[in-house]
This record gives sequence, structure tokens and C-alpha cells, in this order.
Amino acid sequence: MDDDHKKRMILEFLRTHALAVIATCHRNGTPEAATIDFSVRDDLEVVFSTFKETRKFGNLAERPGVAFVVGWNDNITVQYEGEATRVPAADIEQYQEAYLNSLPAAKEFIEREAVMFKAKPRWIRYSDFNKEPPELIEIQF
Repeated sequence: MDDDHKKRMILEFLRTHALAVIATCHRNGTPEAATIDFSVRDDLEVVFSTFKETRKFGNLAERPGVAFVVGWNDNITVQYEGEATRVPAADIEQYQEAYLNSLPAAKEFIEREAVMFKAKPRWIRYSDFNKEPPELIEIQF
């Protein structure tokens, strides 16, 4: 299976989900994990929002490394590692529109001035444990 096919498979799976667990790390090494709403762009960039008062916001301001886990009820998961940065002001409308198209309920967060982030992937693993042996697909970026 070539990388383009792998990426399409992962993208299709991610687009069937709206929740992920995000892991970040405080500068003192303390890990933090939280559930977030997310959307995904065609290039597998994950888009999410958070408030300035959250631990993840402070962590991302110091350390942009993130990890996500998506899916678990259907024995298929995606693990995702990347770098998260704030969406630049020049791009905010484009990102908000796409984010709200896939997550209309997130409008409340945007209206309450949640900060938009985008995460670019470094490594992704798709695992399907419904198959024997399990199907494992990894992509490095």
C-alpha cells in the first residue's frame, strides 16, 4: 500500500470521529491529557480549540509537541504525534469555517474566544484490531 493510500485511509477514519484525547507536557515534565473536539484537514493537519485558562494552552505555549489518540469503541485507533501552533490571525477565518463545518456545536467555544490551534503530523499509526493479525499502518512525515 503506498503512502497516498495510507493517508486517505487515515483521513477517512479521522473524519468519522469528532473526539480525541490530546496529550501535552508542562515545562517541568508533568504530562497532561484531555478530551477535545477536533477536525482534520485534507493534509492530515488536526485543528482544535482551547481556552487560554487551560493547562494545555500553557503547555503548548512552552512546548508545541502533542500526541492524540482517536477511536477506541470500534477496535480501530489512530495514534498521532506532531507539533501544534496557534492558527495565525491571517488564516483564522478559513480555519474557523472549516472547523465549524465539521463541528457546528463548537460555535459556542469560538464565540467565547477559544484559541484555534493546528497540529502538523510527524508520525501516525493506524491500528485495526478487528483483523487477524491486526492491521498496523505507520507513516512518518
